[in-house]
Amino acid sequence: MELQYYFADDFSAFEDYFVEIKNAVRRYHKNEPVNGYGEPMDEMYYIISGTMSGSFIHESGNVKTSSFYGKGYLAPLYFPGEIEMMRSFAFTAVTDLEVYVFNRVGFERYVNTNPVLNMAMYRAYIKLVSLNGQELANQLFSTGMEKICNFFYIYLKNTNDHDQRIPFSQQAIAEFVGLNRANVAKYLKVLREEKVIETQRNHIIVINMEKIRHFCSNNI
Repeated sequence: MELQYYFADDFSAFEDYFVEIKNAVRRYHKNEPVNGYGEPMDEMYYIISGTMSGSFIHESGNVKTSSFYGKGYLAPLYFPGEIEMMRSFAFTAVTDLEVYVFNRVGFERYVNTNPVLNMAMYRAYIKLVSLNGQELANQLFSTGMEKICNFFYIYLKNTNDHDQRIPFSQQAIAEFVGLNRANVAKYLKVLREEKVIETQRNHIIVINMEKIRHFCSNNI
């Protein structure tokens, strides 16, 4: 299965159904928190428009962004009971964002009484497990340059962004790839000099997708 950082459309077939069972509609501005860090994960969000990120926040304050979610995705995926780790997981609006909101506990009956939705949830979990396994190998064995280029290349392939725009600051990139900001800046400088990217305020343009592919890990 191809490494995937950006998830979208896995639940778009259920949008009309979600309209009927939603608890609320909410809108968030870019960079606005979607859920409260340290609080129980009592809500689920179906994305109508925009993109949000999912990040683990360590008690030290360090952040590791794990994935991004776009239109047609439901996050977090449904889970029964309480998982303490989920109190450390935070969703943030990457762009202006509009979502349907569901109560997670109440969502159980929809999963259990709708076999098609249940199977979609199962398949979405398989994708996340695959991502976590492959991302662990990426963190352990890839160089800093490979981690950055893997992220850029796969993100753009997953999103089909024809502008080839990476809409993140250097700090956000550092939080995703697990490097400090100084090392991210160093690798971005090399990519600029190689005419692979152009850097602009809070985003990056990849100007040569074929060339950036050569900087990626061999398995990408």
